[in-house]
Amino acid sequence: MLEALGLEPVQQQTYEALVDGAVTVSELRTVLGLSAAKVRETLTALEKLSLVGRYPGERRGEERFLPVAPEVAFESLLLAREESIHRTRRHIQLLATRFRANATARDPVDLVEIVTGRAAVIQQVDQLQHSARHQIRGIDRPPYANSDPDRLDPKTGMMPVQAKTMRRGIGYRVIYDTHGLETFHRIDTDIEACAVLGEEARVMADTPTKLLVADDRVALIPLRSAPHEMASSVVVHPSGLLDALCEFFEVLWARALPLSAYLAGRPNGAGDAPSADEARLLALLTTGMTDQVMARQLGVSYRTFQRRLSGLMERLGAGTRFQLGMRAASLGWVSQPSDGEVRIGPAGSGGTSGTALGSGAETAAVTDGKAGVRAAKNAP
Repeated sequence: MLEALGLEPVQQQTYEALVDGAVTVSELRTVLGLSAAKVRETLTALEKLSLVGRYPGERRGEERFLPVAPEVAFESLLLAREESIHRTRRHIQLLATRFRANATARDPVDLVEIVTGRAAVIQQVDQLQHSARHQIRGIDRPPYANSDPDRLDPKTGMMPVQAKTMRRGIGYRVIYDTHGLETFHRIDTDIEACAVLGEEARVMADTPTKLLVADDRVALIPLRSAPHEMASSVVVHPSGLLDALCEFFEVLWARALPLSAYLAGRPNGAGDAPSADEARLLALLTTGMTDQVMARQLGVSYRTFQRRLSGLMERLGAGTRFQLGMRAASLGWVSQPSDGEVRIGPAGSGGTSGTALGSGAETAAVTDGKAGVRAAKNAP
């Protein structure tokens, strides 16, 4: 344990023997099983470190060696080691500044790095997490390089490196693919354990790729991935490509469904599938019909329709109908028509067409729906 302060194992053993009551060379020889010469050599080294004091023996007896109180003895060593670490960290920061300053002059080939082999990919995943200073962002989907049982904590199912990284204050934001949740992860073990440590998690169906980003400094994406193999990856260093990957994650994050309510016992959280009533409501919302017509199709009053719509929006954490459509689509709850658009109907009674999610006219066509939600909440 004390090797971190520069003590050799025999020095630590000798100091601990002194703490336990051995005070003479002969006593230390008996406890440690060392020669008298080795014991004296070690005691001299401990004296130089101000960890031990030498005192004459009583009535010409054998001289005694008494340990300095640990809280006093090691304080100066700790301070010296901390200062050394601070100096090293400052030098690394200077090197990083010089590295970034020269990045624009580097050969473009140096901005990406190909990592080949499963073991090398696993090592790169660990190294990227260890290097983070602020946050890790990731898209989690099959295939998994870290799927062996010996790579996972047997109790929580987490990767130990992630748990260690989060405990030192690094934030995690992860988008989980629904297929990965169904086939690899367990909500009641690794996902919940990550949430307890502070991970922010969202879920999306059919995520386009795996991704891991440390701060805004380095990213890792698959080069090629077979259905059940993770054989190679690309490490992306500061560049326009890295900027695009960071922005790509943020776009998907905004569209993904929050998982926090699901992990908290799902008081208002999304389940695995919509209920029959919710499925019918979503199907009608994609048609572009007015609220009054949809209410008649469901055989309910306008106020009941608004209450059901409000409840569905609350369940999926959506504040607008646009968000409701995106989150329902991300969960695979909405079937897209042949033109690739997902339409959510208007909030008012007019005959305007619904919002075309994924079309170029999104911002112009989005109908907020908040007025309808407020009306539903105020209704008796």
